[in-house]
Amino acid sequence: MIRFTIPYPATKAGKSAFCRRFGLNAYYEGKHWGQRRKDAEELHALALLAMRRAGVRQEIVGAPVEVRFYWHDGLDADNHAVLGKVFLDAMKGYILQDDSRKWVRKVSHQFWEGKDILVEVCCLETPNNITKGAKTND
Repeated sequence: MIRFTIPYPATKAGKSAFCRRFGLNAYYEGKHWGQRRKDAEELHALALLAMRRAGVRQEIVGAPVEVRFYWHDGLDADNHAVLGKVFLDAMKGYILQDDSRKWVRKVSHQFWEGKDILVEVCCLETPNNITKGAKTND
C-alpha cells in the first residue's frame, strides 16, 4: 500500500476557501475553463509535492489499484469528486500507469478525523512489476 497526506490550508478560513474553490459545486456553478485549468495545475503540484515529501518514489505500480481518499472538511462526500479526480490525475505517470478501468478499479471517498487529506493506493492483485521502486508499506 502507498500512503501519503495532502495538507489542507493551515487556517479555518483557508480551509473553507479551499473547499469553496475546489468542491464540485464550484464546477456546477459554471467555473470558467481557464480557471479549471489553473486549479488542476495547482492541485497537481500540491499532490506531487505531498508524494515527494512522504517519500513516495516515482515508480509505476504494475497491478490494478483501489484509491481511497479520506477527507476532514466541510464538504459532503460527493462534493470531493473534482478533488479526487485531479489528485488521481496527478498520480498518473508518477505511481499509476493510467486512470483507466484496467489500472484503477475503485475510487472511494470517506471521512476521517485527521488534519490532512489521506490518500491510500492499494494493489488489488500481486504486482507484475513495480517500475522504479514506489515506496510501499506492504
